[in-house]
Amino acid sequence: MDASRAPEDAELADVLDQMGNPDATTIARITAEATGEFLGWITDRKNRRIIPHRLERCGYVPVRNDAAIDGLWKIHGKRQAVYAKNSLSIRDRIKAARELAS
Repeated sequence: MDASRAPEDAELADVLDQMGNPDATTIARITAEATGEFLGWITDRKNRRIIPHRLERCGYVPVRNDAAIDGLWKIHGKRQAVYAKNSLSIRDRIKAARELAS
C-alpha cells in the first residue's frame, strides 16, 4: 500500500516536521523551508494542482477566508491559500489562519 505513495509525500511531511507541524501554514512558507530536489518540485508550476492533495495526505486541509470573495487570505500583501491541520476543529482552523494572516 505504501509503495504507491509518492516520495514528495514524505519530503513534504519532513518539511512540516522541520517547521514544527504548525497549526496553519501556506505553500510560500513551506517553500521557504524546502531544500534540494523537493524545492525544485514544489516550485515547479506544473505541480501547483497536486500540492493541495499532498498536503491533505499530510493532514492539512485548505481554510477558506469567508471575508474574501476568492477565499484567499492576504498575508504580507499577497493573496494566499492557507492550510490548517485537519485534526483541528473548523473554528480552530479559522483562528489559526487568522493568526497567520495578522
